[in-house]
Amino acid sequence: MSHSSDSPALVGTRWVELGLTLFTTLIGAVVMFGSIEQGIGWGDSGPEPGYFPFYIGLMLSAASVGNGVLTLVRWQALSISFVSRSAFKQVISVFIPIALFVAAMPLTGIYVASACFIAWFMWRDKVRTQPYSKLMIATVSLGAVLASYLIFALWFKVPLDAGPMGDWIAQVGRSFK
Repeated sequence: MSHSSDSPALVGTRWVELGLTLFTTLIGAVVMFGSIEQGIGWGDSGPEPGYFPFYIGLMLSAASVGNGVLTLVRWQALSISFVSRSAFKQVISVFIPIALFVAAMPLTGIYVASACFIAWFMWRDKVRTQPYSKLMIATVSLGAVLASYLIFALWFKVPLDAGPMGDWIAQVGRSFK
């Protein structure tokens, strides 16, 4: 990410390397353990179900341990910052709304969640000298949702999940007929 010194380091590269090494080694170990439960030998009809996944987990773990050893060998060279506090703040300012968007989708459906997500980022845009007007935010966010609905649900006949709120809106709309 950022190697600049505009703000203090949040975490060093060496610790990220070691953390990723441990994580991928653990994934490889879990794959190997599950494969052993399925059988990793060679049966009468060929390889047992866990044969190939076991060796993939073994290769993943071996490569991860190799990366861990390289990290320890290059310990001094990896003393640089992986991410500064200011850069991490920017990442979090995007990650949290995305996480809320994903969490809201089962409740509100993709259409309402998407409209709110687009409106949020337009409203919070600090780069523009003049902020977007409320009319522009509403037009763009609702227009994007309407375009998604028209393209997927009507033209391609692949309806996206509208969620309970979308079902309620459809029911209210049918009551006006």
